[in-house]
Amino acid sequence: MPVPNAVYSYGLMIAGSVFIAIGIYSVIYSNTSVKVDLDGVINPGSQDILSPNMEIGRNTLLELSGSLFNVSLTFPNKTSFLLINNASDFEYDIEAEQNGEHIIKIFNFGNSEVLIDGYAYTKGNEIALVGQLMLLATGIVILWMGIRIRRRN
Repeated sequence: MPVPNAVYSYGLMIAGSVFIAIGIYSVIYSNTSVKVDLDGVINPGSQDILSPNMEIGRNTLLELSGSLFNVSLTFPNKTSFLLINNASDFEYDIEAEQNGEHIIKIFNFGNSEVLIDGYAYTKGNEIALVGQLMLLATGIVILWMGIRIRRRN
């Protein structure tokens, strides 16, 4: 028994609406700062790069312990400075004075692991916007197909 075009039409309209809703939610969510826990280990001779995309007034709490390490910070305007040199225990609260990606580089030059703990407020990257726009465009095309099938009947 063939499926009526109305079923296809409603199915496509519902699917298109779902794609559009997910795309809109995704755009809103990626532009909202969320708290992310930092938890990791840096092996001897290795480095880790943290890059929270912070808004003005948001902060990152960085707690490091273990082997000997250096920590540097680069602001969104590309100015950078060394936070600590040749340390084995470090705690620092970074408050964003500029919007954008702050790059924190931690280099372990000691003989044992460095433990990372703390949190950062970050939001989605602008590159992710392409995927979200693709969701919206797909939703619009699918919704349009459903409306077009519905009008044929």
